[in-house]
Amino acid sequence: MQLSPLPDLASGRRLVWTALAVTLIVSAVLAWHDADLAKALGDTDDAMRLVLVRDLMAGRGWWDQLAPRLQPPLGSYMHWSRLVDGGLAAMTWTFGRVLSPQSAELATRLVWPLMWIFPAVLGALAIARRLAGRTAVFVCAVLLATNVQLYTQFRPGRVDHHNIQIAMTLVAAACALARTDRARWAALAGAAAGLGLAVGIEALAFQAIIGASFALRAVLNPEEDSRPARAYALALVAATIGFYAIQTPPWRWSLSVCDAIGFNLVTAIVTGGLGLAAIARFGNSLDVRGRLVALGGVGALAAVGYLALDPACIHGPFAAVDPRMGPFWFSHIRELQSWPQMLAQDPGVAVRSITMALMAVGAGGVLLFHERERPSAGTLLICACVALAAVAAAQALRMQDYTFWFGVPALSAAIAILGARYLRGLLLPTLAATLAASPIVVGVMLTVLVELAPKPAVAATEGVDEHCFDTANYAPLAALPKGIVLAEIDLGPFIVANTDHSVLAAPYHRMSWGILAAHDAEGAPESTAEAKVRALNVAYLVECPTNPLRVATPSLEADVRAGRLPTWLQPLSNPGQTLQIYRVRAPVRPNSAPAG
Repeated sequence: MQLSPLPDLASGRRLVWTALAVTLIVSAVLAWHDADLAKALGDTDDAMRLVLVRDLMAGRGWWDQLAPRLQPPLGSYMHWSRLVDGGLAAMTWTFGRVLSPQSAELATRLVWPLMWIFPAVLGALAIARRLAGRTAVFVCAVLLATNVQLYTQFRPGRVDHHNIQIAMTLVAAACALARTDRARWAALAGAAAGLGLAVGIEALAFQAIIGASFALRAVLNPEEDSRPARAYALALVAATIGFYAIQTPPWRWSLSVCDAIGFNLVTAIVTGGLGLAAIARFGNSLDVRGRLVALGGVGALAAVGYLALDPACIHGPFAAVDPRMGPFWFSHIRELQSWPQMLAQDPGVAVRSITMALMAVGAGGVLLFHERERPSAGTLLICACVALAAVAAAQALRMQDYTFWFGVPALSAAIAILGARYLRGLLLPTLAATLAASPIVVGVMLTVLVELAPKPAVAATEGVDEHCFDTANYAPLAALPKGIVLAEIDLGPFIVANTDHSVLAAPYHRMSWGILAAHDAEGAPESTAEAKVRALNVAYLVECPTNPLRVATPSLEADVRAGRLPTWLQPLSNPGQTLQIYRVRAPVRPNSAPAG
């Protein structure tokens, strides 16, 4: 029997059609899996994003980014991108021309995250093609279509900013590897980087590596690479300034921050971009050493400018987080947990993350060995991104997405290289090898082994029971007169999204006053709890009993959980309800003296 050769999916428009086919397959699977979007509003960030979008559509100004229902009376200025709010509002408005407001929002929550799959998949396929040709494209398409863990940030209802950052990083990386029309693709890379960083700075290190690849190639080979480097640099500067000016109120343009794009990061990007453009334009008059020195000087000047405007940023994006919030909240945020912490809390998730990182790094090793005499610039760039992604994922779980998205193209190229030697480019053997080496297959097998292995008992993981998020549970609270709610920190966004009430605490590091005040009140003993609650003008206390306690005992929250209700709290819920609501009774006033 004659075996079929691999189909050519890499030439011309076939790459785009392949990306579209993978996108449709994955979108159908995700839409089926997350069909009941009306049940809940996603996670805490998704719920809060919807609050901002609804406020924008209700008439709140584009530059009025204060969330007044968080930690009243102060409110909280969110560090999230207004560009995402605007895109979601525009899509909801468009659907609203033919659907009811509720259905329009549901349609947006379905379509918005799915539409970012296509550029991410196309970028990954383009990277695989550049690394190892048509066989790698076929292998990558199979892996992208069958490894659903890649799409954690693209699930229906995921209206947060992570999916855009991932897609723009892959687009920028793929454009950096282009072989033809390189100046045009370089300009697209700069624009994608500018948009990605305007949305959020989680991928800043990856974008820095991509930018460095343009710079180093221009320095080492100015005849061929100066024009693409200049196009990239100028597009990055223009996009950064443009998006920053659009989404940032003019009175905040000069403000430097560490957790988002601010004046300090804009200054660094403009300095580095214009410096790179100048080197690319005039560097021919210098030798290689002179160009390297000039490039190093530009990089140092950009870094010094960034840190000089806000020296605290040397400690990272969360430099301004109040350390008092660490013990009871910030240190327990799941997406910021390291591999050792996740191995203790959720071994299955940790093993899958570690497995992908190791496979990606191993694939990078295969690529470097294959090109050991003279590694290409594309191989070096992707291997650097893979290594950075593995290190970042080891420190914070949320960065595992980049190990998957950079790791799959690298793994596809490694399989293609090995397959060319042992599988002769035949369809069925290559498909079988791809499925056998798929991260989901290897990860699940290792997870089963870990789960079967004896291990010591561990305490229950921190976090709110997902049933506490269900929209229907907030209807009784929504029916009550507006007031300030004292509740567990992760319930805050859902209370604000599902009711007209305000909350003291929500899981956002910029609102330390409200978080600390709420924790202090909930953790107060009986003798002082009432005074603290009344001083905060709290109208309601809301509890989800299945949520682990974050305060010590004895305390107000522990007493309420144990049924030791103080007289100044009035229960409003039936015992079996998921959310338990208590009204703060009006203070008892002493009888007035009789008339004389």
